[in-house]
Amino acid sequence: MTAAEYADMFWAAQEMGVNALMLYLTVISGYLVVAYLVGGDLSRAQSGFISGLFVVFATYSLWGVVQYWWTGDQIRLILEAGPLANRVDLNWVAINPALIAGPMGLIGIGGALRFMWDVRRHDNRS
Repeated sequence: MTAAEYADMFWAAQEMGVNALMLYLTVISGYLVVAYLVGGDLSRAQSGFISGLFVVFATYSLWGVVQYWWTGDQIRLILEAGPLANRVDLNWVAINPALIAGPMGLIGIGGALRFMWDVRRHDNRS
């Protein structure tokens, strides 16, 4: 493959990762809005169903973020070691963004579930 093809794959992976991140943020935001507005009024079965769907879709979109950004980082390593060595710096921090996005996304999922739990218990403690 040429350097241009590798670079095109790198940027495509970055764009798809951002798209998956926007899907993740949309799912998180929707769940938090539902939890805040009607979480206390839902039955146990309804909140379980909503929470189950949330976990599935949030985890799936987060997996997309991690997978695309991990792939992009692997392509970056190929580019920086080969065709574009010492000519381009695609990631000046030199940290795989998937290693940060994955744990932070899981913390977000856990935090949203905790928020629903607190709303359902009417817990107003700080």
